[in-house]
Amino acid sequence: MAEHDLIKAFVKVAPLLNELVQDDITVGIYDTEKLIINIPGKTFALNVNPGDPLMEGDIVTNAIRTDSPLSAVLPKELFGFPLIARALPLHDDEGNVIGGVGIGTSLEKANKLFEMAESFSVIVEQTAAGIEDISESVTSLADRVTDITSQMKAVSSSAEQIGEISSVVKGISDQSNLLGLNAAIEAARAGDVGKGFSVVANEIRKLATNSKENVNQINDITKNIQGLLLTLNQAFSEVNTLTDNQSGSIQEFSATIQEISSKAQELATLAQESLSQDN
Repeated sequence: MAEHDLIKAFVKVAPLLNELVQDDITVGIYDTEKLIINIPGKTFALNVNPGDPLMEGDIVTNAIRTDSPLSAVLPKELFGFPLIARALPLHDDEGNVIGGVGIGTSLEKANKLFEMAESFSVIVEQTAAGIEDISESVTSLADRVTDITSQMKAVSSSAEQIGEISSVVKGISDQSNLLGLNAAIEAARAGDVGKGFSVVANEIRKLATNSKENVNQINDITKNIQGLLLTLNQAFSEVNTLTDNQSGSIQEFSATIQEISSKAQELATLAQESLSQDN
């Protein structure tokens, strides 16, 4: 059967269509029985050859037999990559179907974009979850620092009370020492009669002296404890300030991650729409 002029025209134009269309496409020209010519895409080709008969279920075959333009998304399993196929029946001057034109557009790039968007979205979600865990840990640390600071204040208050008690004990020691000295003097005046009382007076003075020395040691230790508590309190205050700053930074970073996650989801949606378009 002789080729119609319209089919001949499409055969001549077919090699130019891939240059005119932005997408990477393959073009097939058919009569009512077979493939006349197939122009492969720049990056892909279908396993077809001129002279191949119309295939049952093929979109061009259906377009010719139903005399209607068709479009469909061909799954990746069919050719190894997703493909948008469009078919248009060709007519002679009387309106009779004389063949058809099929164009296939590779969705490989869109498919890769979709997979990358999905992968990116998962990574962002995992990062967001990790940031949330860190935020909770920082908050917990801040609470613990606050508790420890409160406990340190209580210990510092107790140390101050020890200092006050030491002052009272020192006063008692000084008075005991003075009483012991007076008692020793009176015992000396009493002569032999006061010898026994003199021994007691000396023991009281020794006890007073030892108590005073112990009080001094307690005061030194207490001051040392208070100094250490002050240093620790300053350190914990710095830690508390640091955790507050970190908490603020983490919140800002978390907000940024959420925004990135939203954009990643939008990107995945756009890629999905690109894959599922049928016109």
